[in-house]
Amino acid sequence: MNDGDQGETEDGEAWGFGYEWVTTCTVDAFVSRMQAMREGERPGTEGGERPRPATAVRALHAFAVKRPIDQLIESARCFDYRDAVNMLATAALCRNIRQAADLAIRQWDAERTGEEGLPRLTDGVIHDIACQRTVLDVAVFIRECRRAGEPALVDRTISAFTEPGSGRTNLDKALLYIALRDEKCPEEAAEFLRQALVAITGNGSRASDSVPREFHDLAGALHHLSPSERILEEWVDAQLQLDDHVHDTRQIIAQLIATRTDSPDTLVEHVGKRRTRHDIAEICGQLTRPPHAEKCAEIRRHAASRDKMEDLAEIVRIWYESDALKGTIRELLADIVARGTASAAGPRSPRELDRLDTALSNVNAPPECRRLLRVAAAVHTDGRSGTDLVTLLGKVERPRDRNRAAHTIAQRLAARVLEQGAEPGLFVAYVDGLRRAGRGEAVYLACKELADPSDPVRAPEGAGVVVAEIAARLYELGEERGRDGWDLLERFLENEQRVVPREVAAIVRRLCDSPMKEADRHFLLRATVGRWADARRREEAVGELGGVGFDAEAREVIRSLR
Repeated sequence: MNDGDQGETEDGEAWGFGYEWVTTCTVDAFVSRMQAMREGERPGTEGGERPRPATAVRALHAFAVKRPIDQLIESARCFDYRDAVNMLATAALCRNIRQAADLAIRQWDAERTGEEGLPRLTDGVIHDIACQRTVLDVAVFIRECRRAGEPALVDRTISAFTEPGSGRTNLDKALLYIALRDEKCPEEAAEFLRQALVAITGNGSRASDSVPREFHDLAGALHHLSPSERILEEWVDAQLQLDDHVHDTRQIIAQLIATRTDSPDTLVEHVGKRRTRHDIAEICGQLTRPPHAEKCAEIRRHAASRDKMEDLAEIVRIWYESDALKGTIRELLADIVARGTASAAGPRSPRELDRLDTALSNVNAPPECRRLLRVAAAVHTDGRSGTDLVTLLGKVERPRDRNRAAHTIAQRLAARVLEQGAEPGLFVAYVDGLRRAGRGEAVYLACKELADPSDPVRAPEGAGVVVAEIAARLYELGEERGRDGWDLLERFLENEQRVVPREVAAIVRRLCDSPMKEADRHFLLRATVGRWADARRREEAVGELGGVGFDAEAREVIRSLR
């Protein structure tokens, strides 16, 4: 066999047979012979033969695989630069990964301490290992570099693995993170994950920019590989303790949240419930604009579920002071009052809200925060008793704020009673409490909204029965409350386009069982139904009354026309 011409078997395997000569010749002789193969010449003979470049490639491959590591490093300077790169890359890819690490470390040391002009070949070795070796091999390579005290090689390997052109998938990246931790390289694993995320974000572009779904893929891969862990959350906590990385880490978190579609999103929950006010403010500040505003709202609701009033007060203060978030301070306060994602436990009590008010003062929050908190507390009607509603409305200091809050409460209470089937006693208790507190203007707004809703959509059939029940209960509370009941019924029955004629009979039936006097009942019908302009609807109401035995009431309606 000549120079390995017959070394390759028919199935393409074991072609290294016949290249043993590469282990015994001098480096100079090898270089000369390889060049002759390429040029079609044989040293020491006359005449030429056909060029054999593939044979030269195989010889160089055998040289890289068969010669000792120290000889490879020593001989690299004797090769053409391209051959030197090829030779070391082949050794890095084909040898045991520990040998590849030894090669890279020695070559790096030689370049760092060697003479001027020594070829710089280490980067090529690292690139090939990072991009072509198995992920588990790369993890071992990084471990060996770390043990050798070569952090620069670790950094270069991580950078080569994470750069966009590496060809590595997000599954590869998730695998390497897991493998590095298993190789007892936690710091390198954390730094690797940071660089992988930075690379995906496009060097920290804003969360509102168009971002590929790579973040979600990486998060999904990590979860698949270790479903019981909260890898990203733990990484976030560790990174945010490093002063040099805080701002960049917050940007990464915002990008990650913006592009994830997991439901529920554990990272969103973690940021809202566990991270500091500064973390929350900066992360949410990057998510305020569409299409990510809902992500910001999710974090906000998780933050609002916290129990410590001092935490909530600090979050409110920094939220208000943020240019990006100030416009949603009312939403934050409303979420806090409702207890955010813990709303199933019911709204915060008046006592809790007093403590929060005090906490806002203690953290030097702007007075506007306390004003808006009181308004938000007052207008939250779900889960409140009538007494609590009156108490919280009374804490709103400015008359204009209090009037607006009373109107909002009236709208929401009316909707709850008419549409959601809330107990009429809630409305009665609210009106009674307002009278006791001397809030006559709020009583007027409440009765007006129930009888004649500002939103015409909220006018379901059967409203008359609810209105009659509330009016009857008000009459049972005494003469003063009875006047409120009268006003409520009068306003309701005057609206002939809203009242269904058969509801008139239902209202009369309930009033007959109330303390309302018969004369007052008759006068009410004459002053309202009897004056309906729509003669057909008026006659229908008369027919409904007579049909169920309320003949006297029917006559009173007719009488008003004479």
